Amino acid sequence: MKEFSIPLKKDYQRPVIELYNLPTLIDTGSVIPVFSMYQPIFEKYFETKLILENESIEGFGGKERGSVYSIKNFQVGELIFNDFEVFVPREPRLKFPFLLSATLFYGMNYEIDNINGNFIVRMKDEQKFEREFKIKELHGKLYPQIDGVLIQDVDSFLIDPMIFF
Repeated sequence: MKEFSIPLKKDYQRPVIELYNLPTLIDTGSVIPVFSMYQPIFEKYFETKLILENESIEGFGGKERGSVYSIKNFQVGELIFNDFEVFVPREPRLKFPFLLSATLFYGMNYEIDNINGNFIVRMKDEQKFEREFKIKELHGKLYPQIDGVLIQDVDSFLIDPMIFF
């Protein structure tokens, strides 16, 4: 089994790491990664491509409208996302510039070690450090797709079983 760790920032109560010199929240309840910064700043620091416009996501913070962008070669520890798609809200409101969703680590074991102050990711030896993370729009809702696997939530089927037909 392969593993890597990223130090947790000690001055936060939540699991926060540092990526690209910015505090980054590991949100285990989130499905879609969010970059909460103004688009001109976002586009200045990353090689981006607009994928979807005027989309919305919902969470405990309410409903947000924004766009989905693709970033080339985004790195989280030893993981390299060749194509990394993220939601960028129109009006940044989050405390953290980056919010990484649990779906980024699909098929892996991750641990938030508060005792030793590390975010640890474990993966099978045959798994590659290079991954693809895409966001697909299906019937008005955004879903993550990691390395070609579309991740759908059970609630969609319980609410309306015909949504995907």
